[in-house]
Amino acid sequence: MSIQVFISGLMLGILLGVLLCYVALQCMNRQRTRSTRREIDRLTAQFQELFRQIDQDKKQGL
Repeated sequence: MSIQVFISGLMLGILLGVLLCYVALQCMNRQRTRSTRREIDRLTAQFQELFRQIDQDKKQGL
């Protein structure tokens, strides 16, 4: 009887551990995706500002 309880608890613990790891990895992946999007948005804004400055310099030079 005690071996059956031990094996049942072991299997339950392994399954819960796998589920917890899966959820944790999903959360980490979502966080990484958000930070990547923010970085891309920031770089895009900097790039657009650079082109605006170049256009203004061209207009002033003409």
